[in-house]
Amino acid sequence: MVGIDKYNDVQIPQLAGAENDANELFELLTSEAGGFVNKEKNLLVNERARHRDILAGISEVFRGHDQYDIALFYFSGHGFIDEKKDLYLSSYDVNKNDPYIGGLKFDDLRNQIYSSENKENVIIILDCCYSGVVTEGTRGGGSETIKDLIPVLDRNIGNIKDNNYGKGKFTISSSAYDKVSWGMTNCTHSGDDRGPHPHGEFTYYLLEGIRGAAGDETTGEITLLSLQQYINQKLTEKKKQNSYITISEGSNLNAITIALSLEKFGSYISSLENTIKTYFPEGDSSFPSFKYIIQGTKKLKELKSKNPDNPNILSFSDLVRSKLNKYKEGVIDWCTRVPDDVQIQIESITDRDSIDYLLNYVSKLNLDTVINSKTDAILPILNLLGNQVKNNISYANDRDPNLRNFLQQLAPAYKVYKSMIGTMS
Repeated sequence: MVGIDKYNDVQIPQLAGAENDANELFELLTSEAGGFVNKEKNLLVNERARHRDILAGISEVFRGHDQYDIALFYFSGHGFIDEKKDLYLSSYDVNKNDPYIGGLKFDDLRNQIYSSENKENVIIILDCCYSGVVTEGTRGGGSETIKDLIPVLDRNIGNIKDNNYGKGKFTISSSAYDKVSWGMTNCTHSGDDRGPHPHGEFTYYLLEGIRGAAGDETTGEITLLSLQQYINQKLTEKKKQNSYITISEGSNLNAITIALSLEKFGSYISSLENTIKTYFPEGDSSFPSFKYIIQGTKKLKELKSKNPDNPNILSFSDLVRSKLNKYKEGVIDWCTRVPDDVQIQIESITDRDSIDYLLNYVSKLNLDTVINSKTDAILPILNLLGNQVKNNISYANDRDPNLRNFLQQLAPAYKVYKSMIGTMS
């Protein structure tokens, strides 16, 4: 996290919100809602954000071998475009007249960050006010106005197609031309007792999005896609700037959750837990419905995916296993009692060994296989079997007409099933 308001070079105009940008984003992302590792030494503001300090932070996070789900580089401050149209991020000790001295050339920085090992996703977020360095005749003389920033961003940020960076690499930048369109002076946040204070406009909406405004209405998840869409919506309303984004090939913005709206997420998790309890009522000793086993297991999988540290996962898993075992025992018992002549009758209509196949299939059911498409396809047949067990059909008399009628119903159902999915190993 880098935020620089004040620079060592007195020629560089001071900013008002960059330090707040970095401090508050760091606070949010290292909170429970964000879940990022809290490394205070990598929060670099003003004089702590010298060229060598920033490189040291990049080296530790992105060049190191520690494994992370997400690694993030954030910068708020001045961006300079030199006479070659190369973009430099300004460190505290950058030379304004020649940003090559003390500046961070974005192309080099991105190569280091995007080449990071053992990082599933790598994100660069830039909130810069861009200006061009005047170089005609001398290397001094102030800044030139950039009339069209998009070609500059395309050249410096968007030029990733020829590089084999792999998936999971993202850069999101503001597209502000100067400090006038870049800054907001009197910002407040909902649920925050800090008074009005300055921010970069892009980062203000970034912060508001992470605070919950960009969260999914059901799950409370804040993905890179929902965040970028929220920021764009707000910036477009202001008609000053927009976000600029590049994505490596095969990447999915919507697959990266960067933070949570805790209230919404808590309600969502409670809803998942209550749904699982509905499928498996406490103290219910009746023969279980295979349909409910499937639905409950899918909800359990969703719970494990969204909230892997949930303390109820183990007890829910044990409950599903007990219901599944009870179902398997009953159906296997039923299958072993099917009369030979009826088995032959079924096999003459469908494939051979159909009852044996069902026996084998049911005996292998577990939490991993119960939610796949094959299970869904065979569900009508397993439900028929289960209903017979549940309704206490007589096993005492192998010639029970109810049993024979049921098997005659099973034969065409099984035939349809086999035609749907083909022969399975």
